[in-house]
Amino acid sequence: MPAPKGTGFSGGEDINDKVRDIYEANHGLKPHGDIKEIDPQSFPDFNVLCAGFPCQPFSIAGKQKGFGDKNGNLFYDILGIVDAKNPDMAILENVKNLKSHDNGRTYKVIEQSFLDRGYKFFSKVMEATHYGSPQCRQRIFMVATKLGKFSFPAKFEKQRLVSSVIDRSDSSNWDAGRYYLVEKKSRPRPFKPRILFDVYSKETKKGGRQGERVYDIDACGVTICASSGGPGAKTGLYKVGNNIRRLNTGECLQMFGFPKGYDFCGIADEQRLFHLGNSIVVNVVDALVPEIVRNFAI
Repeated sequence: MPAPKGTGFSGGEDINDKVRDIYEANHGLKPHGDIKEIDPQSFPDFNVLCAGFPCQPFSIAGKQKGFGDKNGNLFYDILGIVDAKNPDMAILENVKNLKSHDNGRTYKVIEQSFLDRGYKFFSKVMEATHYGSPQCRQRIFMVATKLGKFSFPAKFEKQRLVSSVIDRSDSSNWDAGRYYLVEKKSRPRPFKPRILFDVYSKETKKGGRQGERVYDIDACGVTICASSGGPGAKTGLYKVGNNIRRLNTGECLQMFGFPKGYDFCGIADEQRLFHLGNSIVVNVVDALVPEIVRNFAI
């Protein structure tokens, strides 16, 4: 969706050179580099801070070191910007597991840090399939505001299916020779993926993880990950006609709500999937923006 009238991008950071190039190619603005090397006072004044500090320290798929991980400590660099610029609102995004990490203590530190600075604090785990995306992707959104009470957007009533993004001209097929399939009897569930088969290695007899399953395109899709293994690495495997394959990058772009022609500056497909797996679902942001604007009108 277009930015609300009177708004604009005043600055940002990302430590990854290629991510900065991609942002500039698509939006005409290049973020700064390492947040730890930038003086927060050097930023122009702004109203809303948006940040998504690395999720791996808090993810159930990682080692869950939390603030003990150098990337987890980026939260305190974000607070440094808040202290320097005193924005009206800060919006943070992370994995669902952050709220329960370390028995809830990690979340409490984040909440209390903003309460101590005079902000009201609200949060919600938002499921992307509830906001027009075919991808199941649960993320916690935390909103700290010095304005009125913040309300999160209502869920959409209609789900969008993976079939809506499938490129029927892609006739690629998976390497079936190394694996065998075990049919699953999973029932269709609204806003959830449906497993058709578990995939097992003929050599090791192991399988059945997310990258080792075949999913139904007439349901919602699994979370696209920056790094995961198996024959369905990163995207999951889907049955498309008589073939079984991973999603291609054009399909994955649409699973995140990006346009098909998004410029990746010539990087390889696996790197594109890596960056998408670290991204955010545009449909969820589209649903949040009107509530942000409404909060400023209170």
